[in-house]
Amino acid sequence: MGELKAKAKAANKPVEVLTFSHVVCRPTEQEARDYLRHFAQDNADWGAVDNLVALQFANAQSFPHDLLALIRDRMAAGHGGFPLVGTPEQVADGICALAEAGFKGTTLSFVDYVKEFPYFRDTVLPILEARGLRQPGGAKHGSQ
Repeated sequence: MGELKAKAKAANKPVEVLTFSHVVCRPTEQEARDYLRHFAQDNADWGAVDNLVALQFANAQSFPHDLLALIRDRMAAGHGGFPLVGTPEQVADGICALAEAGFKGTTLSFVDYVKEFPYFRDTVLPILEARGLRQPGGAKHGSQ
């Protein structure tokens, strides 16, 4: 990502990069992993996942088999997004890792937003605020 930003800066066209993530946040890591397994393995629509992988990676014959298996699992879990799975602290660690890697931000998806977001809001956002990655009330650190 550093190379992309350097090229943009040299062209006097600053660029920021966003990514997308899926969140499974629970009080314990085991609860989060169990829920991930429940919806992304045990109850996945593998026909739909395979169609999605085929559409997006139609020319991926050169991909190693283990990479295609990972892509397939990630598609089932969150359309290929970066997994933020675990306790509130672990999810916050993942978001911080994205920021440290140079991403300006990430979208967040949940299996059931209405049920899951309040727990995320109440447990993860305060950690991000304490780490200076987010200001109270939602303003991003350093924004006007």
